Amino acid sequence: MTARVSLLVLAVCAWSLHRGSDLRAQSASFTVIGSIQGPAELVEVRGRFAYVAASRTLTIVDISDPAVPARRGAYTFPDKIWGFTVAGADVYAAADLAGVGIVDVSNPDEPALRGWFKTKGQAHGVAVFESHAIVADHMMGAYRLDVSDPSKPVASGSFFLEGYPRDVVASGSIVYAVDSPTGFYVFDLSRPGALEPLASLQVDAKRALGQLAASASPAGLVCVAGGGVLQVFDVSTPAAPVLKGTLQMSGRGQRVALLDATAYVADGPVGLQVVDMSAPSKPTIVGTYKTRGPARDVAASGSLVLVAAGDEVLILRRN
Repeated sequence: MTARVSLLVLAVCAWSLHRGSDLRAQSASFTVIGSIQGPAELVEVRGRFAYVAASRTLTIVDISDPAVPARRGAYTFPDKIWGFTVAGADVYAAADLAGVGIVDVSNPDEPALRGWFKTKGQAHGVAVFESHAIVADHMMGAYRLDVSDPSKPVASGSFFLEGYPRDVVASGSIVYAVDSPTGFYVFDLSRPGALEPLASLQVDAKRALGQLAASASPAGLVCVAGGGVLQVFDVSTPAAPVLKGTLQMSGRGQRVALLDATAYVADGPVGLQVVDMSAPSKPTIVGTYKTRGPARDVAASGSLVLVAAGDEVLILRRN
């Protein structure tokens, strides 16, 4: 299938779920401190580097001085980058019909291809845990690769998702996968044998699931932004996920990043939405920042929030 659908997002909250807490996030306000000129569709931050994807090209930007971001190297893949993840000194990119590419970014000025795996369908997302990579592939579902030798990725199993696979994300050894319209799956890559889900559930078709992005945490919350709704899953027991709460968004939620008890949602034409997650059953919008272009992706690191908004990545500092 080649039809493009609106991006929906899942993210794993990097904090353990605290039931009964009455702690609420403070109202969010931001100061613009810099920008990276686009185009920009996806963004991730690791240390002092931002990784920006647009169409087929991944660009590395040094943001050690966020007021004066400095472009370093870039790598262009054979097809569109639908999703990517940074794992150590490597970037794993899901590049549509071309499959999954593994690029060494240890020298940010000269990123170099390490390995490639051609999936059978369209690669829309990839997650990594130790020597395993999981790919969301439209023909194979959740597709596992052995990447112990990144120069020679080898297929090591798959699980066929019932719907239209959108993406996967790893939180430690736990991997979450979503399909369109309604499937949510949990896998544990530390388990030997065939790739089988620990659990799966179907949500209301009006709250269709899709692509995802995550911070790293083996327990806590999973958030899905898409279709105008933010969904909050309690995954503190991975084998028994529970849809904990929902929040109607103002725009078209694209992607979400989580930091502590706060979700930062790239909400399309509305811009950046800030959601307090300290009461998971009642997620609450506590701030908005209107971007010039539609907000497509967001990354958070410390006090910095980076928003990919089409023609730029806006670098904000939360006050």
